[in-house]
Amino acid sequence: MKNKYKNDYKIIQKDQIDLRTLWKVLIGNWRSLLTITLSFVFLTLIYLFFATPLFYSNSTLYNVEQKNTINKLTSLASIAGADLGVNSQSSNVDLVDYALSRRLKNQIIEQKWFIKDNDIHLTSFWKIDDTTGFVYSLKNILSSISGNNQKLDELKRLRWKNKTLKKLNDRIVAGYNTTGLLKVEVWMEDPFLAQSIANFIVNSTVQYTNDVKMDSWSRTREFYIKRLDEVKIELDIAEQIFTNFQKENRRVIDSPDLIAKLANLKRDLEIKTALYITLQNEYEFARIEETKDLTGIKVLDEAEYPIEVNRPKKKILLFLGMFVGSILSLPIFLINRAFKNSI
Repeated sequence: MKNKYKNDYKIIQKDQIDLRTLWKVLIGNWRSLLTITLSFVFLTLIYLFFATPLFYSNSTLYNVEQKNTINKLTSLASIAGADLGVNSQSSNVDLVDYALSRRLKNQIIEQKWFIKDNDIHLTSFWKIDDTTGFVYSLKNILSSISGNNQKLDELKRLRWKNKTLKKLNDRIVAGYNTTGLLKVEVWMEDPFLAQSIANFIVNSTVQYTNDVKMDSWSRTREFYIKRLDEVKIELDIAEQIFTNFQKENRRVIDSPDLIAKLANLKRDLEIKTALYITLQNEYEFARIEETKDLTGIKVLDEAEYPIEVNRPKKKILLFLGMFVGSILSLPIFLINRAFKNSI
């Protein structure tokens, strides 16, 4: 009778679900429901056992750059009559783009990191370049037979690098928060490695931004030097023409044509003089700015040494496993019950 109580009640009667009967069936089979729920918890425990523990570290940057510096630079170029190629987009490097760039990640891959009393590359740390496996030995034998050892070695190193880069992409996240603060986040198997890479990224970002700005002001200064020489020659010529005209035409007041020509020569001389003075002043300004730290990017929080594993989050995953198991145990049990009864 006990078995009949559990399994032979008809839950659907007259094309409707009998909730009272459903409740009786579920109560009578609580052990089955518990078994299904615990199965999900067990699968979660298996995942946690094989999952790689990762430590988390982060560092933040903030931008204190004065925008009028860039605006001033472009306006000066307009006054000087040239396009320097220096604008807010080219000089103001996007920090996220650089922090996540392949260029920076290649630097991380090529650098050796101090891990567990050893200096080691990430490729070796993740055992991507492991040469002790059977598959690698077989490939090595085949390559020696074919005689293309050098080419295959290059392909092998390139393949190792691509695998390392792909894995590194999953371990680094960078983005702006609501206040415009750049946050760089790193997950690694070793806590000191996570801290070191996070600090390396923000320091490299600051250095790269500084180099871009310094290069911009250096090119600006060089432009002013060249333009000053050109304008100085034009100014000397205008002064000579103006002086010669005055010497040759001492009674200018008697001729309207000479008066107009003299006004034109005087205006041309004044324009070139003003341009020369402006270029000279801005050349000095460029020299001063070139000696400054123009990044405007400062490290707000350096990465700290993580003391606890951040991933996987064991308590949360166990709770989710129990919750999902308890929710899915109902349809799983009912489907299984209906299948058995149909048989």
